[in-house]
Amino acid sequence: MIQRIQTIFMFLFIAVGAVNFFFFPSEEMVFAPLLGDHVDFIPYVSLILAFVVLINLFLYRKRLLQIRINQIVWLFYTFFWGYFVYLALQTDNFSPYLPDLLLAFLGEVSLLLANRNIRKDEALVRSLDRLR
Repeated sequence: MIQRIQTIFMFLFIAVGAVNFFFFPSEEMVFAPLLGDHVDFIPYVSLILAFVVLINLFLYRKRLLQIRINQIVWLFYTFFWGYFVYLALQTDNFSPYLPDLLLAFLGEVSLLLANRNIRKDEALVRSLDRLR
């Protein structure tokens, strides 16, 4: 499992989710005017998606399922951070949110690279099955 490069990319996504949760909790400030008192769950979105990817890491024998779960996580992550950018642009000062956004972009790219390498593994396994 650890020999595969996509494992490293998925660990990078997990690390980005944890860093966004523990060190840059600016999502509460951006979503607070919209959600009011119900903003408590917003910082946990990155952590929950990172946990889903951690569980997905152990599905290394089911590559197609792993690809689909990564795609769904990437879609939720993109919508969440896209909406974050939209709401943050409504404020006067956008610069305090840049570390969050750069980490989120790094997480999205790492998940896309993980999917790309999982597809390569799947193609390799299928080509070897044809040779047998």
